[in-house]
Amino acid sequence: MSFDPSGHLLQSLLGNPAFRSWAEGKCPEDDGIWNKWAAEHENGQEILRQAVEIARTVPVRDAHLTDEYIHHKVNEALQAAKRQEQQEAGGKKEPFFPVFISGWNVAASLLIVAGLCFALFRIYHNARPVAKATEGSLPTSALREVANMERPFKYVQLPDGSSVVLHRNSTLKYPETFESAKREVYLTGEAFFEVTKNPAQPFFVYAGELVAKVHGTSFSIKAIADEKEITVAVKTGKVSVFTERDSPSLVLTRNQQATFERTHARLVRSSLKSPVLLNIPIENQEFTYSETPAAQVFDALGKAYGVSIAFDRNSLARCSITATLGDEPLENKLKWLCTILEAHYTITGDSITIAGNPCN
Repeated sequence: MSFDPSGHLLQSLLGNPAFRSWAEGKCPEDDGIWNKWAAEHENGQEILRQAVEIARTVPVRDAHLTDEYIHHKVNEALQAAKRQEQQEAGGKKEPFFPVFISGWNVAASLLIVAGLCFALFRIYHNARPVAKATEGSLPTSALREVANMERPFKYVQLPDGSSVVLHRNSTLKYPETFESAKREVYLTGEAFFEVTKNPAQPFFVYAGELVAKVHGTSFSIKAIADEKEITVAVKTGKVSVFTERDSPSLVLTRNQQATFERTHARLVRSSLKSPVLLNIPIENQEFTYSETPAAQVFDALGKAYGVSIAFDRNSLARCSITATLGDEPLENKLKWLCTILEAHYTITGDSITIAGNPCN
């Protein structure tokens, strides 16, 4: 008799975050879903009961499971299997493990122990943050470096259209194209980001010991090499932050800030009245306009991003803008504005030219 299907189903359940939430009592509304699952699988009710018991005995919290914890749980299971084997050899028929079917033989029990160990391993590695990437993971020639050593702030457009406003004495490194499963950039210093939304290719910023995983949003990072803290402040959207030490991640939303204290190697969350971290204009601009002269809108964009926007003021003298441009990158803002004005734009470095017909 083969127990492979049962072991596989048990592993699948334990590795399923939706199941674990339900098993821990967080989603009672899902009772019907899992009862239906049990009815559709051979020995489904018993396998479901076992999985529930394991999930409650070995819960996964927001903090990641440590290697020591997994080692302890695996040893517990192996010791229980060893005791059962000794009992079977002596003719004793005691249950091997309180959460398993008492009639199963040692071979089945060992298979489930292996399944439990495998599930714990998967859950652990899914729960822990992505380890810090190093620039060495890409060929040096594949990284472009932009440094701002003189200007108050400098605009950088990334290959995916994301905007970066780089503070003075700061450096940004990024590939010529984002071809891998994730978009990765490396910051030394201070910068404000507006990230193009693309759930299929998550965006990561590596700043010293801190890593920020971005969910399409706008935020600031301050990561100066010789300072005691690294700080992330979110203007809009959501950012997950964690460290290279595999600490639990913090999820930041609008007007929240995370500070990594280098001395204590810990992350601290705090709330903000305003997400101003770098004291540059773009941090506190909402880009909301109501019948605002077009020339005034382009002047505001130029000031916020540190770019030169050239346009014919006479042609735009009678043009007005009513729009909320939000936290989209600069190029998206330009696309929307030019659609409204029936104009077009060109970008050359940090210089932008707007051309179009006069408004009636």
